[in-house]
Amino acid sequence: AWARFAAVRTPVIAAVSVVAGAAAADAPSDARPAPVVVATADAAEQAYDAGVLRILVPAAATGGRYAVLELNEAPGYRTPPHVHPGMDESFYALEGTLELEVGGTTHTLAAGSYVHIPRGTPHAQGSADDLPVKLLTTFTPGGFEAFFLDRVELARTVRRGDEEFLPRMMDVVHRHGAWLQPAQ
Repeated sequence: AWARFAAVRTPVIAAVSVVAGAAAADAPSDARPAPVVVATADAAEQAYDAGVLRILVPAAATGGRYAVLELNEAPGYRTPPHVHPGMDESFYALEGTLELEVGGTTHTLAAGSYVHIPRGTPHAQGSADDLPVKLLTTFTPGGFEAFFLDRVELARTVRRGDEEFLPRMMDVVHRHGAWLQPAQ
């Protein structure tokens, strides 16, 4: 019975992989994924313009299928409304309170809350109060973590509020335009 079930599902799974891969900048590999185990010491904290991040699972570790970051966003930080045309984004609030604007509604989400934002969905998010918010963030497919690494580099040379910050941040945004665009 399982052989018949697998035979029926295999072509469907392959078709979904091809379609999803065609939409991604870096198509996920068809190789069987290896288990991913990340110890605390394996993912160093890195300061970026919005707080501190850790890349727990880079896309390279999953054949491009997904990436996982831990984001500890500073109080007062908020993204502008934006979309990810070729990527789904999910948040699990680990600490603090996340404020999320999506679909014309503002959601205030305490630690333990989960959100999945399908590709192409306009949204904005940040800390809901004067405390940091720590998020476990998943990008499907992976690859968008490169945007955050560019922000780590940016934060080493310029701070939010400095005169040159916004033009340099917009350069970073434009480099990753396939992943990130302003909401219409």
